[in-house]
Amino acid sequence: MSRFGKCQNQAGCLIAYRGEEMEIEEGEPFICPECGKPLTAVQPPSKMWMKYLAGLAAVGIVALFAIPGIIKPRPPEIAATPAPKVAVDNSPEPEPLTGPNGEPVSTTPVAEPPKEMTAPARIDMDVSKTANKSVKAEVLKRVDLMPRVSNPNKDKLYTAVERAKSMGIVLTIPFGSGKSDLSAAEVQKLKAELTKPELTKLSGDPTLVLVILGFADPKGDPKKNLEVSQLRADVVSKAMRDKCGVQNVMHTVGMGGSKMLDEKNLEKNRIVEIWAVLP
Repeated sequence: MSRFGKCQNQAGCLIAYRGEEMEIEEGEPFICPECGKPLTAVQPPSKMWMKYLAGLAAVGIVALFAIPGIIKPRPPEIAATPAPKVAVDNSPEPEPLTGPNGEPVSTTPVAEPPKEMTAPARIDMDVSKTANKSVKAEVLKRVDLMPRVSNPNKDKLYTAVERAKSMGIVLTIPFGSGKSDLSAAEVQKLKAELTKPELTKLSGDPTLVLVILGFADPKGDPKKNLEVSQLRADVVSKAMRDKCGVQNVMHTVGMGGSKMLDEKNLEKNRIVEIWAVLP
């Protein structure tokens, strides 16, 4: 069993000067390891005293963790998720398409208007309706600008539209981008629509005037759009007279590039409208 002792040689021993107690193992000389003087036996530290020292040590450790900036607890390790690999396309950019004059050509597919001719469920001839008023005003403006119509004919058309007591759309004919002709199937469809009972009854009135309005979408050159819209109206008018046997007075008006029919889907403006006008 080991013994505890203190050196009393304070004049010549640092261990004695500091008042240190030392533990001497059983069988070893009970002397100071520094100066060799005999040690004075002392009582070993009590168990309560050792518990007290252990408590103080624990409190000190907790205090260190609680003071910000001194010791920060290490966060638990989180397994790093590897970043997804991104495929890199090193292929060269395709050359932009250009037209014959070097102008850029869009590769976006051109939306097409409906392929079928459409007729209203009921022909509405009420000239006070907002839609009819709007078209009437547009027609009158276009009449003044028609370049290949004589002034007397312009006056007749202007008077017929301006004084109309009844006016309404009877048929809408769609056209593809840049197209201004009618296929044989489309001519047959046009004839079938024009010979339906309601329209046959209406066209039986000899005072009825048919106004054929040609439209184009507003893309491209305005002058070209006006020409295309006029050509579409003329083609429909000729088919009505030569292939469908229509005998009423007909006037064609090229409305040019327009957003009047649909401001968002511009392709829906590539059409011809047939309007019935009663003076």
